Amino acid sequence: MANHEHEGEFGCRCGCNRRSFLTASATATGALAMNWLSPFTQNAMALQDSPTPRKKAVVRAVFLYPPAKSFAEKPDAWWGWPGNEFDAAAHQKKYTLAIAKMEKELGMKIDVDDEPIADRTDAARLAKELQTDSPDGLLLIVFHDKSLAAADALLKVAAKADIPSVLYVGLGMSGGKVTGFSRPGVYFIQSMDNVEAVEAGMRMINAKKRMSQTRLLSIADTKTSREVTEPFFGITVQILPVDRYTELAAKMPLNDSARQFIGQVTRFAKKSRTINRQAMENAARAHSAVTQLLKDEKADGLAINCPRLGLFKPCLSFATLNSQLIPAACENDLAALCTQLLGQLLTGRPGFQHNPAVDTEKNLYYASHCTCPPNMHGPEGKQLPYVLRRYPHANEGSCAIQVFWKTRDPVTMAHYYPGKKPSLDVYSGRVVISHPSPPATGCATNVQVEITDRAEADMVKGHHNILFCGDFARRFRMFAQMHKLPLTDID
Repeated sequence: MANHEHEGEFGCRCGCNRRSFLTASATATGALAMNWLSPFTQNAMALQDSPTPRKKAVVRAVFLYPPAKSFAEKPDAWWGWPGNEFDAAAHQKKYTLAIAKMEKELGMKIDVDDEPIADRTDAARLAKELQTDSPDGLLLIVFHDKSLAAADALLKVAAKADIPSVLYVGLGMSGGKVTGFSRPGVYFIQSMDNVEAVEAGMRMINAKKRMSQTRLLSIADTKTSREVTEPFFGITVQILPVDRYTELAAKMPLNDSARQFIGQVTRFAKKSRTINRQAMENAARAHSAVTQLLKDEKADGLAINCPRLGLFKPCLSFATLNSQLIPAACENDLAALCTQLLGQLLTGRPGFQHNPAVDTEKNLYYASHCTCPPNMHGPEGKQLPYVLRRYPHANEGSCAIQVFWKTRDPVTMAHYYPGKKPSLDVYSGRVVISHPSPPATGCATNVQVEITDRAEADMVKGHHNILFCGDFARRFRMFAQMHKLPLTDID
């Protein structure tokens, strides 16, 4: 892979230095402006500041444990689990502070009760409140084995009210394995001091709420506009004629924002291969047109029928938007767009929409496409190296991006199937290599993956699956269980 380690051929020719670019880029691309360190980097979740008016997800959070004095007053009483040295009040304070942080970072409202659920009377009161208030989610944190019965009763009330729930039981809070809580509508956690798992549960609740208020664009081969609703998530999809995009891209000026986009894209590239200045200018116009459409339509993301758009293919734009956690999908694939959106909300990372292939001799899965985000580890994670190169399936010289994945990184692959009977497919894997090109051919970015939770790589189903960097398969599956979304049975 040594051939992609050279500096880019272009650099920034717009005359701006790094500091002036960071200042100027605060106003670039209108309402979607980002404080870039590179054009692929953003320091906040884009959907949190969506142009679509949105209500925050509201979660009711309670702690369950009996008061310590109830044991202190009975010196000969059986203390039970977790034992008499466990300070439940101190742990409640610790988790309350962590919940306040995740509430801010995820852009949701988590109402934490100051007083714990101590007995059946408290549980009955909360059950009545849940039936009246009906929050978007329920978080139960259990710090004593004597509180498991109350937790079970509350979960049953939440299930009747169709309130998705997270139950956290600390490891060692009971005399053994806690069973019976892995049920539809519930994300059950038994772990030791695992704030990250609680945050994952909050992401699951927040993702469904966010998606129900999301507006996406479908740029299609149609002459008229219309609006439809994706039934499971409740996503609004505005369908627009592709001519509107192409006419807008052709008229886009090569202004300061466009030149800054070119300068930063080329500056951070390891190399630029067979890309001329005209191709970069058209890529910048395409990005300006895409962001202008998002602004004009007050949309959160888009898919576009892109393979035959000529000079204005949005490959670089889509790599940029997804790196900033603004979902974008190729070939007007709305299932891929929904999967991209879901994964971004569940993981805080963008995914790689790709065409699938299998190396039968090495039993490896092969993913390739032309819009891979360099920030596969999230907007604040380390950016993967990339090369700028020609779009490989046409002769007009438009620009695509080749991103090189890190060997041995864990990956998660997902595919959401919409329709009357929606379902979700999830796979786990590990990066083997991103091949240089040549010898790899076809789409610009490629990554070869070992599928670790299936015996054979060709057991993977679906086209335009979305590949995420990180071990998130359980999170996707628990999201499906929480929201009663069937997991596809590939066997």
